[in-house]
Amino acid sequence: MKLLSFRAGAEAHAGVASGGQTIDLTRALRTTHPRLECADSTLAMIRSGIDIDAVAAESIEQLERAGKLAGYIVANPKWLPPVLRPPKILALALNYREHIEESKLSFFDEPIIFAKYACNLIAHEDEIELPPFPQVVDEEHELALIVGRDCRHIRPSEAPDYIFGYTICNDVSARDRQRERLKMGQPYSYAKNFATFCPMGPWIVTSKELPDARNLRMEVRINGQVRRSGNTAAMIFDPYEVLAYCSDYTLMEAGDVISLGTYAGNKRLAAGDLVEMETEGIGVLRNRVVASRAPWRNFAAGNPTGPLVKQQR
Repeated sequence: MKLLSFRAGAEAHAGVASGGQTIDLTRALRTTHPRLECADSTLAMIRSGIDIDAVAAESIEQLERAGKLAGYIVANPKWLPPVLRPPKILALALNYREHIEESKLSFFDEPIIFAKYACNLIAHEDEIELPPFPQVVDEEHELALIVGRDCRHIRPSEAPDYIFGYTICNDVSARDRQRERLKMGQPYSYAKNFATFCPMGPWIVTSKELPDARNLRMEVRINGQVRRSGNTAAMIFDPYEVLAYCSDYTLMEAGDVISLGTYAGNKRLAAGDLVEMETEGIGVLRNRVVASRAPWRNFAAGNPTGPLVKQQR
């Protein structure tokens, strides 16, 4: 099942993508399963532990039999990130050997984990906004897993039981700032957490539909032209190993996201680019890149790197 989030008036609803259409799952469940307390959001559904594939299929079938399903079809949904406010978003650096080689960095025997901030999530069809100072900005096409149940100290062989599903994440990165911060020993969090630098979507494909994501073709198209391609089979640490590792590192909670690293190739972005990231078995995450709409008052506009502007006092 493809589970998504979209805006319905002033509310955020959960939906199901099926046959090229979007079904308002929140409204459907409120009608067919009025006692169900988790219909309001994908995160609530994940946390509830229900078999959402089975429950949603039952709800849709009931409406179809009653001849009412057409009333729950949403035309041109306003996309939202598939999980609106995940408890945390973790991401991997250097999880493909060719990307390590092109970055001229060293391989480590353990995953390199950093955080992406949920406030920087944007949805399918939203805009990636570049910073207002000279900056090399790269896309990073990544498979991301969604944690289905709280877990701690699990083994990789147990991990499939704790994965709710998979989505696509673009770990957008400001490379000049990243290289500057590398000298300080903090290369990741700052450069990868500018506003809008975490596109995700368009939906979550549940584990029932995609039980094993360890051999999926991946492709990035910029303005319709194939820029680079890869396969999740080339990961150094596969999704199960990463979730197990993270469960030792910290408590993993239902709804958490782990973005699993990117592969080699030209990742450069520029204002005006249309970025399409396709992952086999999931779909296409599409975002337009735009120039900054306003200056940042505390940064020198002409410098690609450099210190915060200190106020005189």
